[in-house]
Amino acid sequence: MKKKKVGNFKVSVIFPSYNESENIVEAIGRVSKSLGRSLYEVIVVDDNSPDQTWKIVQNMQNPKYKVIRRMKERGLASAIARGVEEAKGNVVVWLDCDLGIPPEEIPRLIEKLKDYDVAIGSRYVKGGRETRPKWRAALSYMTNLFACWVLGFYVRDYTSGFAAVRKEVLDKIKLSKKGFGEYFVEFMYKCVKNNFSIAEVGYVYGSRKSGLSKSDGNLFILLRYGFQYGWKIIKLRTIGHV
Repeated sequence: MKKKKVGNFKVSVIFPSYNESENIVEAIGRVSKSLGRSLYEVIVVDDNSPDQTWKIVQNMQNPKYKVIRRMKERGLASAIARGVEEAKGNVVVWLDCDLGIPPEEIPRLIEKLKDYDVAIGSRYVKGGRETRPKWRAALSYMTNLFACWVLGFYVRDYTSGFAAVRKEVLDKIKLSKKGFGEYFVEFMYKCVKNNFSIAEVGYVYGSRKSGLSKSDGNLFILLRYGFQYGWKIIKLRTIGHV
């Protein structure tokens, strides 16, 4: 059976990366397979990984795959923002390349863009759930519950980090380049305030497939991120912008 194109879109898929040599080839391969004959590009924004993730992508020598090796700048939020700046598609998708988020879910998000401006993968709507350790999942759930309580239940997964977005939305709402995952809370809040329509698609979020997590194994780092998220949420509610 021939694979159909995923809507009338050209899709730019962004992978922020740091020391993902064990996952990057599989992640890109699974994106390519899931998008089939659709028009797409994969942009890997790598923070000069010591394990040479950037070089692995270069050596794949595929014109659909682009790697941006950042020598000085660092950070998840700024990496995704850089990928958006480089994207050529009229739909932009981003997700982690550690395979905790299944790339096979990308077409489901893109399909929603026929009727919505933004589609996000959500752990807290029908069909969504966590398979990470219960204590880790509980921290995420409490953070999102706090975000819903303060910012409104317009979105259930304010810290998703998995999105498909029409480019015209990103032309109006610029992603924050500061911090770790707080950028996504701010992005969702601004989408709501600008009356962009948002669809949440339930999916199963799991632990990374290979390599070391940047946060999951360190309670101190998790608590620090939690504080950063909480402070961002409060600032958005009280100031309206940051």
